Amino acid sequence: MNMKKSKLKCCLLALSATAAIVPAAVYADNQTDNLRQQVDDLQSQVDRLENTAAERNTDSSFHMAGYGSVEYADPDSGNAAFNKVLVAPIIHYNYQDWLMFETEFELSNTADGGTELALEYASINLFLNDYVALGAGKFLSPIGQFRQNLHPSWINKAVSAPAGFGHGGAAPLTETGLQLRGGFPLGEMRANYAVYVGNGPTLAAGVEDDEGEYELAIEEVETEGRTSDPDGKKSFGGRLGLLPFSGLEIGISAAKGKATVTDAFAGGHDGPELDIESTGEFDYDVIGADFRYGWNNLELRGEYLKTEIGEGSAGVEFHSDDLPDGYAGPAEFDDVEVGEWKAWYLQAAYKIPSTSFEVVVRTSELQTPHSGENYSQRTLGLNYLFAPHVIAKLNYEMKDYDSSGADDEDTVRVQLAYGF
Repeated sequence: MNMKKSKLKCCLLALSATAAIVPAAVYADNQTDNLRQQVDDLQSQVDRLENTAAERNTDSSFHMAGYGSVEYADPDSGNAAFNKVLVAPIIHYNYQDWLMFETEFELSNTADGGTELALEYASINLFLNDYVALGAGKFLSPIGQFRQNLHPSWINKAVSAPAGFGHGGAAPLTETGLQLRGGFPLGEMRANYAVYVGNGPTLAAGVEDDEGEYELAIEEVETEGRTSDPDGKKSFGGRLGLLPFSGLEIGISAAKGKATVTDAFAGGHDGPELDIESTGEFDYDVIGADFRYGWNNLELRGEYLKTEIGEGSAGVEFHSDDLPDGYAGPAEFDDVEVGEWKAWYLQAAYKIPSTSFEVVVRTSELQTPHSGENYSQRTLGLNYLFAPHVIAKLNYEMKDYDSSGADDEDTVRVQLAYGF
């Protein structure tokens, strides 16, 4: 009897233990299943995100680049100052392998502490094949080399642009229209090209008083890539570059079209603006040549550009009721003084071996129809490259005017530039 009771107790204890273990095991299994389901759900979400990202990466990509710089200038005729802070973000968006949108904004501070915002370029480019890309929009002028390839502060070897290769000079800046560009093999050589059609430039004129004799003269060729075409005539142009062997590139450029006066001022460019009633068309022609040669640590560059404004087909007339007070000149001109704007530069840059220092020497010159604006510029520079895209520049710049009435000026310039 006692043995039966003992066996019964053992059975009851075993059943109790089993009853306790089974719910725990069931609970553990349920928890495991729940966790497994959560993991599977998370994995599904990750897979969907990866697939979506893969699809997006296959079809499109986004890239941001640009450059920024800070400058300091100490001219011998004025006060030293930190005279320029600039940032220029560049955005690229690619869709598959046949479309690219690119744009550059330039933001800089002004003398009074304000901010200037400019659209440098914005264009949509279609890659038609391996040798041709079609661009539409506002783009940097393909005439010459400096403007389209060298003007960013971290690429330019000097602080400032060569004489005549900035605003108001001989070199075209931007254009709005259509452009074809690319490259191709040419026998044993390589070649690159760019051709365009666009709205073309406009002209700024000033009324000059020469001892009581008034004449209207073209003061400046404005090539800002405007979205209007006042003369209704398109301009055409382009550049062909030849690379006969490694290290050497030779380029030739040309452009042709019409231009009309859209801005006129009494007493020159700084005088009050005149209201134009009618103006003729003037011939617009540009020719240029450039080269680059690199050998070991030495780089040589040079460029020449000539912009010519020819005789117009009609005179320029102003509204007589809108002439400024005190203006004693006529309201109509049959003859307009035109002319040529010529600019050139030669530059040598030598990176000292086993150092981060680079020596730069550049000479340049601008010639215009107005003797008071003609000058030559010589620059001696020492650069320090913290990295290939981070550069500090120290320049001594000598500016000599042709006119005896203009004072020559020497300036010490310092710049820190970063390309990103």
